[in-house]
Amino acid sequence: MQRSLSIPEWHRLASEGAAPPARILLNGSSMFPLVRYQKEYVTIVQLTGMPAAGDIVLFSQNEKYIVHRVWEVREGKVLTWGDNCAGPDGWNRPEAILGKVVLVERGRRKIVPDPEKGIKWAKFWHKAGKTYRLYKRYKDGIIRRIRKLSLRGTR
Repeated sequence: MQRSLSIPEWHRLASEGAAPPARILLNGSSMFPLVRYQKEYVTIVQLTGMPAAGDIVLFSQNEKYIVHRVWEVREGKVLTWGDNCAGPDGWNRPEAILGKVVLVERGRRKIVPDPEKGIKWAKFWHKAGKTYRLYKRYKDGIIRRIRKLSLRGTR
């Protein structure tokens, strides 16, 4: 019978080099649209070595566990950024990176993350997200102006 592990327990086992693959349900929308809030499971394996740009990793930051994409690796540090976040998390020490996502389960569909395609998609999504956030911020004013213009045209 397989025992259920919490992320802190898995983290402890990973630091000892004995962590089994972990299947977890994510509680956030920072990796949307790849991973939807509490709908998709991800399988995480213990990380051996440095992650590469585009990898999706589990890391610890300010006593929180986060799953985001590796944006850049430079001078032994790792920059992470969630696909649905406005900005990067900042640079992490390699010790903060605990594991790597090797599988996303979307219903019956199993998605193996491709780092190269993932980073391209994330770049697109960050730009689209910025445009969408601007739209949300100013949409009421834009709608009022459009209505005002269309009323002028009917007189």
